Amino acid sequence: MTVYEIAELAVLCALMFGGKEAMRNIPNVHPVALFLILTIMLHGWKAFYPVVGFVVLELFIYGVGMWSLVYVFVWPVTTLFFMIFRKNRDFLLWAILAAINGITFGAICEIPFIFVIGFPAAVTAWVAGVPYDLIHCVSNFLITLICLKPLYRLSMKLRRVSGVVPEKEPEEKERMPES
Repeated sequence: MTVYEIAELAVLCALMFGGKEAMRNIPNVHPVALFLILTIMLHGWKAFYPVVGFVVLELFIYGVGMWSLVYVFVWPVTTLFFMIFRKNRDFLLWAILAAINGITFGAICEIPFIFVIGFPAAVTAWVAGVPYDLIHCVSNFLITLICLKPLYRLSMKLRRVSGVVPEKEPEEKERMPES
């Protein structure tokens, strides 16, 4: 890994954590999925480094509890799911995937609780959280739709200026019209 990659991955990890903290007073509205997707688009499998960093920072700040088992489980699973699409540059598709992440996040988080509080109680907890999952879904979609394309372009421009990538990225194909 180059020094540039290490620095960029560290910044993306900080953006995941800092973005979530900056917006923590608004339930289930944060840019974590956005920065995870951007990291995957830029670094592929190396996206696991900032994901681990994000989870560790969350553990340091909020302590270890049942939720920490959920984060240790859910963010790597989310990263694996997003990795399937890592070479795709369709920004609308990424916004839809971020929305899917938002709507399913609550259900995935309840999986470990099945073994602690039982299936009926876990389902009840999940159903009670569905309004928050809807907020998470819509906010992930909008944040990703609005911010991913400009952040990706800015990242690529910074890479070109610094000499990290050639002038034209060979596989860059956009399916969204210019804005």
